[in-house]
Amino acid sequence: MNRAIGALYRLLYDGLLARLPEPTAVALGQAALRLLPWDRLPAFRLADPRLAVTLGGVRLQNPLILAAMYYDPRIIVRAMGLGFGAVTTKSITLAPRAGHPQPNLARVRTAAGPGLVNCNGFQNPGLERFRAAFGALPHRVPLIVSVAGESVEEYVTLVRELAPLGDLVEFNISSPNTRLVYEWSRKPRELAALLRAVRAATDKPLIVKLSPDFADTNESQIIPAALEAGIRIVNYGNTRRVEDRRLSQGAGGLSGPEIFPATLDNLRRTRARFGAGLEIIATGGVDSPDKARRLLREGATAVGYFTGFITRGPILAREILEFLLEDR
Repeated sequence: MNRAIGALYRLLYDGLLARLPEPTAVALGQAALRLLPWDRLPAFRLADPRLAVTLGGVRLQNPLILAAMYYDPRIIVRAMGLGFGAVTTKSITLAPRAGHPQPNLARVRTAAGPGLVNCNGFQNPGLERFRAAFGALPHRVPLIVSVAGESVEEYVTLVRELAPLGDLVEFNISSPNTRLVYEWSRKPRELAALLRAVRAATDKPLIVKLSPDFADTNESQIIPAALEAGIRIVNYGNTRRVEDRRLSQGAGGLSGPEIFPATLDNLRRTRARFGAGLEIIATGGVDSPDKARRLLREGATAVGYFTGFITRGPILAREILEFLLEDR
């Protein structure tokens, strides 16, 4: 049954959604998530205690995490019922941001499968409106609140004010389409001060979202600094920066199966170097059950994805969980 649902969705994606202009397809997909009660259908969920994991001391029913992209509370609530162990909000900034002008999203077709490249530029409602919208949001599964700032003071304010809304807090230092955030990975000394300040701002578990573009710096400087500051979870990683003349900024972040080999390599090296003292969310290129299982077998604490949610459909989480249970 689930395979049939997946096959039907992929026909819909390839036959209709992938042929529509990108803004139309995004609007249609978000409207469907917002308005239709997908989360009430049991086909998308699989509860089994053998799938449970712990992330930063927080229990997740399973190791799948919907990566950051949505900030609409209605969509987040729906997504919490679609089989994930946790759901991440889009990165929230201090002030509202309109994001980069369109075109800010383009499709990518490779031998590995369909992907996306975006330069959305952190479109979000800002701290105050986000806090008002999410203050009473029920947590059907743990919520990871993601934040992004351009100074130590901004990150501290965001973490201090928004941490009470989530079960964990992720701070993004790696978005490739927002220059001042991306530059944090080029400034490891300044970043060490940021890590200490953010750790002092909340008791909630913290996640550092790393860029795959800075693997050497991540592993030689950023992760050791995070551990020294008392932060023991990294999300490795974000999209990969690529040039793309179709986008308004001429470049953006590539996601999808083309970046999976780098995700796997980064996970292997990081786990080998830092051992069990570091919890790792492996994110990037997961669009099949086998890829999720490979990451978990190589030492990922949890697995994040978003593009696979779009190209393979909401049923992908259930397909992955059934596949993982074959090993239990």
